[in-house]
Amino acid sequence: MIIDTLSNHPEQLEVVSTMIHTEFVQKKKGTAPYEKVKAFLDKKTSEPYPMTFVALDDVTCIGTVSLFENDLNERLAYTPWLASLFVEKVYRNQGIAQQLINQLIVYAKSRQITTIYLKTENASAYYIKLGWTLVETIETTDPPIHIFSYTIDEN
Repeated sequence: MIIDTLSNHPEQLEVVSTMIHTEFVQKKKGTAPYEKVKAFLDKKTSEPYPMTFVALDDVTCIGTVSLFENDLNERLAYTPWLASLFVEKVYRNQGIAQQLINQLIVYAKSRQITTIYLKTENASAYYIKLGWTLVETIETTDPPIHIFSYTIDEN
């Protein structure tokens, strides 16, 4: 398995767009059309965001994660965000999500980014285990949204 940028594997754009649209738009009752998700992920090299990474098992995309400028309109002060972390069900519990996160952190560090944020409704324990810090909980949503931060070590 390798982890690389989506921009180095443009043939995976539709697969990744489908993963993200299914998991983070359709399942959460969102309204963004598939084509909008695909256009957003089709990053031009001159644009800093989004930066999307893919986990590839041979030529099969089995997971993805992105670095977005913002992933919550109500919290524009927090930037950038780890977003759209997804690993195909049959490949879970093998450390692939953690490898994707680690690659995103390496990338962020190379860009002199010192703090990354994320939001989750159901994976707080996972991120705490990985060293993320709870910043706040937005209770006005059902389920509540937990916002975490990760400080990138300068070493």
